Amino acid sequence: MNKANTSGHTTSEDQGHLSVQISNYIKHAPLRRLKRSGSLGLSENSIRNLKRFYVLIKEFEGQINKTIMLNKIDHMLVHTFKEWLLTEKAYSLNNAGLQLKLLKMICKEAERMSIPVNPYTRHIESFTQKSKDRVLQTISFEEIQKIKALEELPSTLDNAKKWILIGLYIGQRVSDLLDLKPQQLRFIENVVYIDINQQKTDKYVTVGVVDKEVIQILKQRFPYAISAQLFNRQIKQICQIAGINNMVSGYKLCSKTRRKRLGTHPKYSLISSHDLRRSFATNYFGKIETPILMQITGHSKESTFLSYIGTQVNKDTYADAFMKIAATL
Repeated sequence: MNKANTSGHTTSEDQGHLSVQISNYIKHAPLRRLKRSGSLGLSENSIRNLKRFYVLIKEFEGQINKTIMLNKIDHMLVHTFKEWLLTEKAYSLNNAGLQLKLLKMICKEAERMSIPVNPYTRHIESFTQKSKDRVLQTISFEEIQKIKALEELPSTLDNAKKWILIGLYIGQRVSDLLDLKPQQLRFIENVVYIDINQQKTDKYVTVGVVDKEVIQILKQRFPYAISAQLFNRQIKQICQIAGINNMVSGYKLCSKTRRKRLGTHPKYSLISSHDLRRSFATNYFGKIETPILMQITGHSKESTFLSYIGTQVNKDTYADAFMKIAATL
């Protein structure tokens, strides 16, 4: 039995364990310097991802019946891990790619600390779903009106309806949406300002709300907190009741293969909490200037924002804008 299990101290031998290095990384999260901003401290979202990664690695170790040592992470082990994520765990390509990215990050940090690491870890490649293979779901303004029209819902669904409407009009990630508190609201005349410190990027943004029903919810009927998992189930229920049931293409988990497959399904069954932010960006794109939308959603690059809503850059737009201004000079 190793010493870490008997004395509570981590030995030099334990430092070679992948799970120990993940724990160390999380432990020192408040002192991690962020390359993008230069500030100290990982975001709550990053810490949450690392904690989930730790649990995932412990589960995988149970699956392969051995402790993963940093110096043993070779091509075969990484390939087995990737296959397990995509088949047994039925992770999406993006989520599986994130886990490989975290694995490489932990190994790189351990190597920087002079801990023996298999050289192959430098060549671990992450991946994401190809843009052409993505099928995006959004809730249109017309469908929002159907949700607004729902009455006499059970109290739990009525609460979820409030969160849905707020989410459709503030354009934030679900982690920031469901963490919203009344203290973040500022009421000035007929509008509401919401001050948000985005968990994933650590950006401070202020969102203005002008929709009358959402303002009334925020003022007088603020929803109570619920988990993201429950919220995702209730979104589908509410969209079904609202009649958002047209048949559309989308990915759903196949019970036989345990992998997501493209098929045609009722739209309500494909809607998730992530689609609220994308719906906001899509619904207002072309009506509100793109930099303003990016400031609200937290996107740093226009190319990333346009990819997020499934739109390509219209280069003629920039040419037209230039010619319009240049003609007046």
